[in-house]
Amino acid sequence: MLLSHYLPKLITALLGGLFIFAGMYTFGNPLLFDRLFICILVFTAIVCRKNINVLGVVIILVLQRLVEETAWSISELEFTDLIKASFYLLSIAVYWKIKYDKASRLLLLSLIISISAEFYWIFYQIIAPEIYWYISLQSSYLFARHLFFMRVAYMSDLLPKQKVESVNLDWQMYKLNALFAALQMFMIIEYIIRGVFDYTKVMLIWTSYPYLAQLCYTYLIWIVFYESYKLLIPKLLRA
Repeated sequence: MLLSHYLPKLITALLGGLFIFAGMYTFGNPLLFDRLFICILVFTAIVCRKNINVLGVVIILVLQRLVEETAWSISELEFTDLIKASFYLLSIAVYWKIKYDKASRLLLLSLIISISAEFYWIFYQIIAPEIYWYISLQSSYLFARHLFFMRVAYMSDLLPKQKVESVNLDWQMYKLNALFAALQMFMIIEYIIRGVFDYTKVMLIWTSYPYLAQLCYTYLIWIVFYESYKLLIPKLLRA
C-alpha cells in the first residue's frame, strides 16, 4: 500500500529533476540534445511497445523531427530562390489543410507578413533574411498538431482491429505544438521589424529564442516520458 502510494510521486520527482538537469546540461549543444531527444523517444517506444496510443504519438514526433532535419538539409542547398518558393508553397498547402484549426491563423498571419516582406526586399534589392525557415518550422508544428488531433481517426482506419483511443499525451502535444508555432511567428515578426522598419536593435526574441526553444523541448521530452509512465505504472504496480 505504501509502495503504491509513494512510488509514483518519488519517480515523478526523480524524473523531473533528471530532465531539468538534462535540459540545462545540453544547452548550447543542439546535437547532444537531439540525440537525447531521439533516445528518449526510442526508449519510450520500447517500454510502451504494447500501448498503440503512445506508439502513435511517438511516431508522429519522430516523423516531425525527420521532416525538420530534411527541410534543414534542403535549405542548405544552393538553389535558394527555388527552395524559398517551395517552402512557402508547402506552407500555404499546410494552411489550407488545417484551416479548420484556430491555430492556423498564426500561420496565415506569418505567411501574409513574410511574403509581403519578401516582395519588399526584392523591390528594393535588399538581401532578405531567411525567414522562410521559420515559416517551414511553423508549418511542421501546426501539421503535427493536426496529426495529434486526428491520430485516433487515422490510426483506427489503419489498424481497425486495435483499440485506438485518445490519451492525455495527445492533448499535451496538441497544445505544445501551438506554442512552438507562436514562437516562430514572434521570431518572424521581429525579423520584419528589423529588416523592413529598420529597428535593428529590436532583438528580444532573437536573443531569447535558444533559451525558450530549449525550455519547450525539455518540457516536451518530460511530458512524453511522464504521460507514458502514468499509463504504464498501474500495470507495474499490479505486477
